[in-house]
Amino acid sequence: MIRPSKNDGQCRQASGKPIIVVVGAGSKHNIINNNATDNNSDIRSTLSSNENNNDDVPQWGLGGALAVPFAEEGFNIVLMGRRLDVLDEVKQSIEIVHQQWWNDNNNFNCDESQQQEEDEQQQQQQQPIPRVMSIRCDVTDDKSVEQAFQEVGTFFHSDCFIDLIIFNVAPPYPTNFKFEGWGDVLQPHQIDTDNMTLQFDTQINGLIRVCKQVNVIPSMIERKRGCILLPGESICNLHGGFEFGSVAPARAALRSLSQSMFQAYGPMGIHVCNINIGGIIDSPKTRTWMEKEKLTNPHEIAVQFLNAYKQPSTVWSYEVMLTPGFAARTVDKRM
Repeated sequence: MIRPSKNDGQCRQASGKPIIVVVGAGSKHNIINNNATDNNSDIRSTLSSNENNNDDVPQWGLGGALAVPFAEEGFNIVLMGRRLDVLDEVKQSIEIVHQQWWNDNNNFNCDESQQQEEDEQQQQQQQPIPRVMSIRCDVTDDKSVEQAFQEVGTFFHSDCFIDLIIFNVAPPYPTNFKFEGWGDVLQPHQIDTDNMTLQFDTQINGLIRVCKQVNVIPSMIERKRGCILLPGESICNLHGGFEFGSVAPARAALRSLSQSMFQAYGPMGIHVCNINIGGIIDSPKTRTWMEKEKLTNPHEIAVQFLNAYKQPSTVWSYEVMLTPGFAARTVDKRM
């Protein structure tokens, strides 16, 4: 059993083994022009010519980092997303972290004088290595979501339960969206309505599709515990800047839904929190935009999700705002 630390609070104490589910466990910023991994060589070429480049580039941005702090503490992990090849690579990195956790927690340091039966008894008390699985899931498809969560139920032992959903989902940017130039080429009246519909269906309806699965909100209500964390960019979540008219409305709506969920599910023991990220996240693509010192480390962000998950129910965050220190004087522009 994974035991909470002394500061985790009563809401994190329960029998069984928690499962952490990251929906959107990859990153669109490992790609160029919204094309899949075929263009990774282009990114590597750009990085190799960048004087700020070194070998510490996070390959999959925030999506690939979100599960790592939980794996470092021995939690079971589920990685969901549309690109299974990406998920499998993230899975391999989680397996390495899990193995390290298991090694650290199963070193007995027995004295040579100890009796053999004592050694054997200790070995029987070893904690099993946590499990991780990757599942393709399209949150715009009811059947895909249902099947994915059914697979979670069959993969893990019956005493395991989904205790946290991190909903890190967003569709690709519109085709003519120009992020690198800090300006959306689209004026509001030029926004493609089909893409806007996709934005809302992916993020709002997608979250609803996930939450309605029997082993998500219904099970959390029955257990009187659970957690839903929703990452988002503060530039889109908190206000609609002129550059982001084609993507901000859906992000703002997701934030609004999370606020309703906090009030609806909080009394039932379920913590829902929106986490606003006020910085550009380090990734292969964003590393080509600027020096790494001005990028936010995705693992450091992910640790804040672990901290939010561990909060005692008497001090739950309704909303969290993350921003780099060097940008502190402009934080008011992102709120």
